[in-house]
Amino acid sequence: MINYKMIVDADKCVGCHACEVACKQEFGAPLGFFRIQNLYLDTGSYPKVKREFLPLMCRQCESAECMSVCPEGALSRKNGIVIVDESKCTGCGECSKACSIGAIYVNPISKIAEKCNLCEHRLEVGMQPACIETCVSEALYLVSDEREIPSSAQGFKMKESDRPSTLHIGANELMKKKLISGKPFSPLNYEITSWAE
Repeated sequence: MINYKMIVDADKCVGCHACEVACKQEFGAPLGFFRIQNLYLDTGSYPKVKREFLPLMCRQCESAECMSVCPEGALSRKNGIVIVDESKCTGCGECSKACSIGAIYVNPISKIAEKCNLCEHRLEVGMQPACIETCVSEALYLVSDEREIPSSAQGFKMKESDRPSTLHIGANELMKKKLISGKPFSPLNYEITSWAE
């Protein structure tokens, strides 16, 4: 059985947001909702300043709380990917409340939970996920062999009980301030008034 893991190298990310655009195009996510979001953070002080970036999506957690809280059993794991069964989902939102980084939301139109599924439909026909295919800096890639995981790759955790399968390299822990546990990724992360925060 294949066990896919996404590796996100924040040190390579240039903050172009192409991954988000590709994902929006692939899935038609409603305005203000994201399956992947690229967070940014200004660090340092003048003249030594730096803008850091962090692409963040469902971490396909090994002990996914979204799966355990779903009253309909609409979430399951396949090939290392946490999948939403649209035929079972009632849009109750319990999965969204359970996610510590906000990587799952209920589509306000379809009333179905949506999240990154590593473009499972593309993987099935030998293609890469849309975000990987469009990443200009090669900051995103998939591995299916544990031996291919870089030693510097770590889980991005909001709480100690998180067990991310998606791993990050160079993720700044201060990015956590941009996230609210139990709330979907916020479009307010792009407000120009917050750029210097």
